[in-house]
Amino acid sequence: MAAEFDVVVVGCGPAGNTVAYRLAAAGARVLLLEKEALPRHKVCGGGLSAKTLREAPFSLAPVIEREIGSALIAYAGANPVVCALPRTGGMAQRAALDAFMTVQAVAAGASLRERETFEGFEPDAVGVRVTTGSGTVTARVLVGADGVYSRVRARLFPGAKPRMAPAIEALLWPAPGTLEMMGGTCVFDLGVIPAGYGWVFPKGDHLNVGLYRFARRPGNRDMRALLDAFIARYRILRRHERIQVKALLIPVAPAAPTLARDNVVLVGDAAGLSDALFGEGIYYAVKSGNTAAEAILRYLGSHRPLAAYDRMMAGMRFELAAARMAARLFYASPRHAFRFGVRNRAVMAVFAGMVAGSVSPARALAALPALAPYWLAAPPLRPVASPLVG
Repeated sequence: MAAEFDVVVVGCGPAGNTVAYRLAAAGARVLLLEKEALPRHKVCGGGLSAKTLREAPFSLAPVIEREIGSALIAYAGANPVVCALPRTGGMAQRAALDAFMTVQAVAAGASLRERETFEGFEPDAVGVRVTTGSGTVTARVLVGADGVYSRVRARLFPGAKPRMAPAIEALLWPAPGTLEMMGGTCVFDLGVIPAGYGWVFPKGDHLNVGLYRFARRPGNRDMRALLDAFIARYRILRRHERIQVKALLIPVAPAAPTLARDNVVLVGDAAGLSDALFGEGIYYAVKSGNTAAEAILRYLGSHRPLAAYDRMMAGMRFELAAARMAARLFYASPRHAFRFGVRNRAVMAVFAGMVAGSVSPARALAALPALAPYWLAAPPLRPVASPLVG
Protein backbone atom coordinates (compact mmCIF):
# COMPACT_ATOMS: atom_id res chain seq x y z
CA MET A 1 0.00 0.00 0.00
CA ALA A 2 1.46 3.38 -1.00
CA ALA A 3 1.78 6.22 1.45
CA GLU A 4 -0.63 9.13 1.08
CA PHE A 5 2.29 11.55 1.30
CA ASP A 6 6.00 11.36 0.83
CA VAL A 7 6.59 13.68 3.81
CA VAL A 8 4.51 15.10 6.64
CA VAL A 9 5.98 18.25 8.23
CA VAL A 10 4.74 19.27 11.67
CA GLY A 11 5.10 23.01 12.23
CA CYS A 12 5.02 26.06 9.96
CA GLY A 13 8.04 27.93 11.30
CA PRO A 14 11.15 28.76 9.26
CA ALA A 15 12.52 25.20 9.57
CA GLY A 16 9.33 23.38 8.60
CA ASN A 17 8.51 25.75 5.77
CA THR A 18 12.02 25.48 4.35
CA VAL A 19 11.79 21.67 4.31
CA ALA A 20 8.29 21.75 2.81
CA TYR A 21 9.22 24.26 0.12
CA ARG A 22 12.38 22.43 -0.94
CA LEU A 23 10.65 19.06 -1.08
CA ALA A 24 7.49 20.27 -2.81
CA ALA A 25 9.50 22.22 -5.39
CA ALA A 26 11.35 18.97 -6.17
CA GLY A 27 8.04 17.16 -6.77
CA ALA A 28 7.52 15.40 -3.44
CA ARG A 29 4.02 15.05 -1.96
CA VAL A 30 4.20 17.15 1.21
CA LEU A 31 1.65 17.78 3.96
CA LEU A 32 2.17 20.70 6.36
CA LEU A 33 0.46 20.53 9.76
CA GLU A 34 0.01 23.69 11.84
CA LYS A 35 -1.85 23.62 15.15
CA GLU A 36 -2.96 27.26 14.88
CA ALA A 37 -4.45 29.46 12.19
CA LEU A 38 -1.91 31.51 10.26
CA PRO A 39 -0.70 34.14 10.83
CA ARG A 40 -0.07 33.57 14.55
CA HIS A 41 2.29 35.32 16.94
CA LYS A 42 5.58 33.69 17.86
CA VAL A 43 7.84 35.02 20.59
CA CYS A 44 11.03 35.90 18.74
CA GLY A 45 13.30 38.90 18.22
CA GLY A 46 12.73 38.57 14.49
CA GLY A 47 16.26 39.50 13.43
CA LEU A 48 17.21 38.18 10.00
CA SER A 49 21.00 38.19 9.69
CA ALA A 50 22.70 38.48 6.33
CA LYS A 51 23.59 34.78 6.42
CA THR A 52 19.93 33.91 7.07
CA LEU A 53 18.83 35.92 4.04
CA ARG A 54 21.38 34.06 1.90
CA GLU A 55 20.38 30.65 3.27
CA ALA A 56 16.63 31.16 2.75
CA PRO A 57 15.19 29.17 -0.17
CA PHE A 58 13.55 32.32 -1.59
CA SER A 59 13.71 36.05 -1.02
CA LEU A 60 12.41 37.24 2.34
CA ALA A 61 12.34 40.87 1.24
CA PRO A 62 8.51 41.13 1.32
CA VAL A 63 8.43 40.68 5.12
CA ILE A 64 11.44 42.81 6.08
CA GLU A 65 10.06 45.83 7.92
CA ARG A 66 13.37 47.58 8.49
CA GLU A 67 16.84 47.07 7.04
CA ILE A 68 19.67 46.99 9.57
CA GLY A 69 23.10 48.32 8.68
CA SER A 70 24.74 48.69 12.09
CA ALA A 71 24.65 47.50 15.69
CA LEU A 72 25.31 49.67 18.70
CA ILE A 73 26.80 47.81 21.68
CA ALA A 74 27.02 49.29 25.19
CA TYR A 75 27.72 48.19 28.75
CA ALA A 76 24.85 49.15 31.06
CA GLY A 77 24.11 51.98 28.66
CA ALA A 78 27.61 53.46 28.91
CA ASN A 79 30.38 53.89 26.31
CA PRO A 80 28.34 52.64 23.33
CA VAL A 81 30.34 51.70 20.23
CA VAL A 82 29.13 51.02 16.71
CA CYS A 83 29.63 47.84 14.74
CA ALA A 84 29.05 48.44 11.04
CA LEU A 85 27.58 45.26 9.58
CA PRO A 86 29.24 44.51 6.24
CA ARG A 87 26.10 43.10 4.66
CA THR A 88 22.63 44.32 5.44
CA GLY A 89 20.33 42.26 7.61
CA GLY A 90 16.71 42.95 8.37
CA MET A 91 13.96 42.90 10.94
CA ALA A 92 10.71 40.99 10.52
CA GLN A 93 7.83 39.87 12.69
CA ARG A 94 7.59 36.11 13.09
CA ALA A 95 3.86 36.08 12.43
CA ALA A 96 4.40 37.65 9.02
CA LEU A 97 7.59 35.68 8.29
CA ASP A 98 6.05 32.28 9.05
CA ALA A 99 2.84 33.02 7.14
CA PHE A 100 4.80 34.27 4.12
CA MET A 101 7.04 31.21 4.08
CA THR A 102 4.01 28.93 4.35
CA VAL A 103 2.44 30.63 1.34
CA GLN A 104 5.62 29.94 -0.64
CA ALA A 105 5.63 26.28 0.39
CA VAL A 106 1.98 25.87 -0.62
CA ALA A 107 2.62 27.65 -3.93
CA ALA A 108 5.42 25.13 -4.55
CA GLY A 109 2.90 22.29 -4.15
CA ALA A 110 2.69 21.47 -0.43
CA SER A 111 -0.72 20.79 1.14
CA LEU A 112 -1.57 22.72 4.30
CA ARG A 113 -3.84 21.83 7.21
CA GLU A 114 -4.24 24.63 9.73
CA ARG A 115 -5.71 24.14 13.21
CA GLU A 116 -4.52 20.53 12.97
CA THR A 117 -2.81 19.03 16.00
CA PHE A 118 -0.14 16.34 15.95
CA GLU A 119 -1.05 13.49 18.31
CA GLY A 120 1.59 10.86 17.62
CA PHE A 121 3.16 8.46 15.14
CA GLU A 122 4.17 4.86 14.73
CA PRO A 123 6.25 3.04 12.12
CA ASP A 124 4.33 1.05 9.52
CA ALA A 125 5.05 -0.83 6.32
CA VAL A 126 5.38 2.27 4.16
CA GLY A 127 7.19 4.50 6.64
CA VAL A 128 5.23 6.36 9.31
CA ARG A 129 1.58 6.49 10.34
CA VAL A 130 0.86 9.95 11.72
CA THR A 131 -2.09 10.58 14.01
CA THR A 132 -3.61 14.06 13.98
CA GLY A 133 -6.55 15.63 15.73
CA SER A 134 -8.81 14.68 12.84
CA GLY A 135 -7.51 11.23 11.88
CA THR A 136 -4.43 9.49 10.49
CA VAL A 137 -2.26 9.88 7.43
CA THR A 138 0.64 7.81 6.15
CA ALA A 139 3.96 9.12 4.91
CA ARG A 140 7.38 7.84 4.09
CA VAL A 141 9.03 10.47 6.31
CA LEU A 142 7.91 12.62 9.24
CA VAL A 143 9.65 15.93 9.98
CA GLY A 144 9.42 17.41 13.46
CA ALA A 145 9.59 21.19 13.10
CA ASP A 146 7.24 21.97 15.97
CA GLY A 147 9.47 24.15 18.09
CA VAL A 148 11.15 24.07 21.45
CA TYR A 149 8.35 22.04 23.07
CA SER A 150 8.26 19.58 20.17
CA ARG A 151 5.74 16.78 20.55
CA VAL A 152 7.43 14.91 17.71
CA ARG A 153 10.72 14.95 19.64
CA ALA A 154 8.97 13.84 22.81
CA ARG A 155 7.60 10.78 20.98
CA LEU A 156 10.84 10.03 19.15
CA PHE A 157 13.20 10.50 22.11
CA PRO A 158 11.17 10.33 25.35
CA GLY A 159 12.81 12.42 28.03
CA ALA A 160 15.31 14.08 25.67
CA LYS A 161 15.41 17.86 25.96
CA PRO A 162 17.82 20.44 24.61
CA ARG A 163 19.66 22.75 26.97
CA MET A 164 17.53 25.87 27.32
CA ALA A 165 18.54 29.51 27.76
CA PRO A 166 15.83 31.84 29.09
CA ALA A 167 14.79 35.04 27.36
CA ILE A 168 12.00 37.57 27.63
CA GLU A 169 10.72 40.06 25.08
CA ALA A 170 8.46 43.08 25.02
CA LEU A 171 6.69 44.44 21.98
CA LEU A 172 6.79 48.13 22.76
CA TRP A 173 5.00 50.86 20.85
CA PRO A 174 7.01 54.00 21.63
CA ALA A 175 6.15 57.68 21.46
CA PRO A 176 5.93 59.24 17.98
CA GLY A 177 9.33 59.93 16.41
CA THR A 178 11.19 57.23 18.33
CA LEU A 179 11.44 54.79 15.45
CA GLU A 180 12.88 57.51 13.22
CA MET A 181 15.56 58.09 15.84
CA MET A 182 16.50 54.40 15.78
CA GLY A 183 16.77 54.29 12.00
CA GLY A 184 18.53 51.14 10.82
CA THR A 185 20.43 50.54 14.06
CA CYS A 186 19.80 47.72 16.51
CA VAL A 187 21.11 47.93 20.09
CA PHE A 188 22.78 45.34 22.31
CA ASP A 189 23.42 46.20 25.97
CA LEU A 190 25.68 44.10 28.18
CA GLY A 191 25.60 44.41 31.94
CA VAL A 192 21.83 44.79 32.23
CA ILE A 193 21.36 41.11 33.06
CA PRO A 194 23.91 38.67 34.56
CA ALA A 195 25.50 36.40 31.93
CA GLY A 196 23.51 37.85 29.06
CA TYR A 197 22.48 40.96 27.19
CA GLY A 198 19.57 43.23 26.42
CA TRP A 199 18.43 44.10 22.91
CA VAL A 200 16.38 46.75 21.16
CA PHE A 201 15.28 45.93 17.61
CA PRO A 202 13.35 48.51 15.56
CA LYS A 203 10.44 47.16 13.53
CA GLY A 204 7.91 48.82 11.28
CA ASP A 205 5.64 50.33 13.95
CA HIS A 206 7.16 49.16 17.26
CA LEU A 207 10.32 48.13 19.07
CA ASN A 208 11.17 44.57 20.04
CA VAL A 209 12.93 44.88 23.42
CA GLY A 210 14.22 41.92 25.38
CA LEU A 211 16.77 40.12 27.51
CA TYR A 212 18.76 36.95 26.80
CA ARG A 213 20.61 35.00 29.50
CA PHE A 214 23.01 32.22 28.55
CA ALA A 215 23.91 30.88 31.98
CA ARG A 216 21.40 29.24 34.27
CA ARG A 217 20.84 31.35 37.36
CA PRO A 218 18.42 31.09 40.30
CA GLY A 219 17.02 34.47 39.28
CA ASN A 220 15.66 33.30 35.93
CA ARG A 221 12.17 33.74 37.38
CA ASP A 222 12.95 37.41 37.99
CA MET A 223 13.57 38.27 34.35
CA ARG A 224 10.41 40.38 34.15
CA ALA A 225 11.82 42.67 36.85
CA LEU A 226 15.13 42.86 34.98
CA LEU A 227 13.26 43.69 31.78
CA ASP A 228 11.30 46.44 33.53
CA ALA A 229 14.58 47.88 34.84
CA PHE A 230 16.11 47.74 31.35
CA ILE A 231 13.17 49.63 29.87
CA ALA A 232 13.23 52.17 32.70
CA ARG A 233 16.93 52.85 32.04
CA TYR A 234 16.18 54.66 28.75
CA ARG A 235 13.85 57.62 28.40
CA ILE A 236 12.58 56.78 24.93
CA LEU A 237 11.66 53.27 26.11
CA ARG A 238 9.93 54.56 29.22
CA ARG A 239 7.75 56.79 27.07
CA HIS A 240 5.91 53.92 25.44
CA GLU A 241 2.24 53.98 24.57
CA ARG A 242 1.62 50.23 24.73
CA ILE A 243 3.56 47.09 25.68
CA GLN A 244 3.15 43.31 25.42
CA VAL A 245 5.52 40.99 27.31
CA LYS A 246 6.22 37.31 26.70
CA ALA A 247 8.84 34.90 28.06
CA LEU A 248 10.54 32.25 25.96
CA LEU A 249 13.19 29.54 26.06
CA ILE A 250 15.92 29.24 23.43
CA PRO A 251 17.46 25.78 22.83
CA VAL A 252 21.25 26.11 22.72
CA ALA A 253 22.36 22.47 22.35
CA PRO A 254 21.10 19.60 20.17
CA ALA A 255 18.37 17.61 21.88
CA ALA A 256 19.80 14.16 21.16
CA PRO A 257 22.95 12.48 19.81
CA THR A 258 21.04 11.67 16.62
CA LEU A 259 18.35 13.78 14.95
CA ALA A 260 17.00 11.16 12.55
CA ARG A 261 15.54 7.79 13.50
CA ASP A 262 12.75 5.49 12.33
CA ASN A 263 11.93 7.68 9.29
CA VAL A 264 11.58 10.73 11.54
CA VAL A 265 13.78 13.84 11.28
CA LEU A 266 14.07 16.80 13.68
CA VAL A 267 14.93 20.33 12.53
CA GLY A 268 15.18 23.84 14.00
CA ASP A 269 14.16 24.43 17.60
CA ALA A 270 12.69 20.92 17.81
CA ALA A 271 16.23 19.64 17.28
CA GLY A 272 17.74 22.17 19.71
CA LEU A 273 19.59 24.23 17.11
CA SER A 274 20.38 27.80 18.17
CA ASP A 275 23.54 29.85 18.64
CA ALA A 276 24.35 30.13 22.35
CA LEU A 277 26.38 33.33 21.95
CA PHE A 278 23.67 35.43 20.31
CA GLY A 279 20.61 33.26 20.90
CA GLU A 280 20.01 33.24 17.14
CA GLY A 281 17.74 30.45 15.92
CA ILE A 282 16.21 31.45 12.57
CA TYR A 283 19.43 30.91 10.62
CA TYR A 284 19.92 27.41 12.05
CA ALA A 285 16.25 26.62 11.48
CA VAL A 286 16.54 27.48 7.79
CA LYS A 287 19.91 25.78 7.38
CA SER A 288 18.78 22.57 9.08
CA GLY A 289 15.64 22.66 6.93
CA ASN A 290 17.74 22.83 3.77
CA THR A 291 19.97 20.01 5.02
CA ALA A 292 17.01 17.82 5.96
CA ALA A 293 15.37 18.39 2.59
CA GLU A 294 18.54 17.28 0.81
CA ALA A 295 18.78 14.11 2.93
CA ILE A 296 15.08 13.31 2.47
CA LEU A 297 15.23 13.77 -1.30
CA ARG A 298 18.14 11.33 -1.45
CA TYR A 299 16.13 8.87 0.62
CA LEU A 300 12.99 9.23 -1.50
CA GLY A 301 14.94 8.93 -4.73
CA SER A 302 17.35 6.09 -3.98
CA HIS A 303 16.48 4.84 -0.47
CA ARG A 304 19.74 6.15 0.94
CA PRO A 305 19.49 5.94 4.73
CA LEU A 306 18.01 8.97 6.45
CA ALA A 307 20.87 8.62 8.92
CA ALA A 308 22.84 10.60 6.34
CA TYR A 309 21.12 13.65 7.80
CA ASP A 310 23.12 13.27 11.01
CA ARG A 311 26.37 13.01 9.06
CA MET A 312 25.42 16.12 7.10
CA MET A 313 24.69 17.95 10.36
CA ALA A 314 28.09 17.19 11.91
CA GLY A 315 29.50 20.54 10.81
CA MET A 316 26.61 22.44 12.36
CA ARG A 317 26.95 20.52 15.62
CA PHE A 318 30.63 21.48 15.74
CA GLU A 319 29.88 25.16 15.13
CA LEU A 320 27.14 25.20 17.78
CA ALA A 321 29.54 23.58 20.25
CA ALA A 322 32.07 26.32 19.47
CA ALA A 323 29.35 28.95 20.01
CA ARG A 324 28.59 27.45 23.46
CA MET A 325 32.27 27.61 24.37
CA ALA A 326 32.46 31.21 23.19
CA ALA A 327 29.34 32.04 25.21
CA ARG A 328 30.83 30.52 28.38
CA LEU A 329 33.93 32.65 27.97
CA PHE A 330 32.13 35.85 26.94
CA TYR A 331 29.40 35.76 29.57
CA ALA A 332 31.74 34.73 32.41
CA SER A 333 32.50 38.46 32.72
CA PRO A 334 30.49 40.69 30.38
CA ARG A 335 32.30 43.74 31.82
CA HIS A 336 35.70 42.45 30.69
CA ALA A 337 34.24 41.12 27.45
CA PHE A 338 33.01 44.61 26.66
CA ARG A 339 36.19 46.39 27.71
CA PHE A 340 38.71 44.10 25.99
CA GLY A 341 36.54 42.61 23.28
CA VAL A 342 33.65 44.75 22.11
CA ARG A 343 35.61 48.01 22.29
CA ASN A 344 38.47 46.48 20.30
CA ARG A 345 38.39 47.10 16.55
CA ALA A 346 39.79 43.68 15.59
CA VAL A 347 37.42 41.77 17.86
CA MET A 348 34.51 43.86 16.59
CA ALA A 349 35.42 42.82 13.05
CA VAL A 350 35.16 39.18 14.12
CA PHE A 351 31.75 39.88 15.66
CA ALA A 352 30.54 41.50 12.44
CA GLY A 353 31.84 38.55 10.46
CA MET A 354 29.88 36.12 12.63
CA VAL A 355 26.67 38.08 12.04
CA ALA A 356 27.34 38.22 8.30
CA GLY A 357 28.33 34.56 8.12
CA SER A 358 31.87 35.14 6.84
CA VAL A 359 33.34 34.05 10.20
CA SER A 360 32.19 30.81 11.84
CA PRO A 361 31.90 30.43 15.64
CA ALA A 362 34.81 27.96 15.60
CA ARG A 363 37.01 30.34 13.62
CA ALA A 364 36.06 33.21 15.91
CA LEU A 365 36.93 31.14 18.98
CA ALA A 366 40.30 30.20 17.48
CA ALA A 367 41.04 33.82 16.60
CA LEU A 368 40.56 35.17 20.12
CA PRO A 369 43.89 33.92 21.60
CA ALA A 370 45.75 35.29 18.57
CA LEU A 371 44.16 38.69 19.15
CA ALA A 372 44.99 38.72 22.89
CA PRO A 373 48.12 40.94 22.60
CA TYR A 374 46.13 43.39 20.49
CA TRP A 375 43.46 43.62 23.21
CA LEU A 376 45.96 45.21 25.58
CA ALA A 377 47.83 47.41 23.10
CA ALA A 378 45.14 48.78 20.81
CA PRO A 379 43.23 51.94 21.73
CA PRO A 380 39.52 51.29 22.35
CA LEU A 381 36.87 52.37 19.89
CA ARG A 382 35.50 55.80 20.63
CA PRO A 383 32.05 55.94 22.21
CA VAL A 384 29.19 57.32 20.13
CA ALA A 385 25.81 58.78 20.95
CA SER A 386 23.06 56.23 21.58
CA PRO A 387 19.63 56.74 20.00
CA LEU A 388 18.12 55.31 23.17
CA VAL A 389 18.97 58.30 25.30
CA GLY A 390 16.88 60.51 23.00
